Amino acid sequence: DSALVAMSGAIAAEERSERWTAASYLAETLVREATSGFPDAGETTGKFPSPMDAYSWKRTVRSAIHPDAREVHVDVTWQSDGQEERVSFSGVAVK
Repeated sequence: DSALVAMSGAIAAEERSERWTAASYLAETLVREATSGFPDAGETTGKFPSPMDAYSWKRTVRSAIHPDAREVHVDVTWQSDGQEERVSFSGVAVK
């Protein structure tokens, strides 16, 4: 039975790792899109389209110290075992 428990734990850890990897990729993609231009300051939220619709996102764009720069922060969240998981990525957009 202990081998079955160990295998179950390994599968759960692998699934969690895959979710973190997918969420990181999605967050990085949103940061890259935002920093390729010069986005307006503000907050936007959404859900990714299927098959990634288990993930939601929030993008916050703030003025930076330099007037020709914007801070871009992206959080990607999902549910895992009834708990919210989150990855956060940031970048800077420049005029």
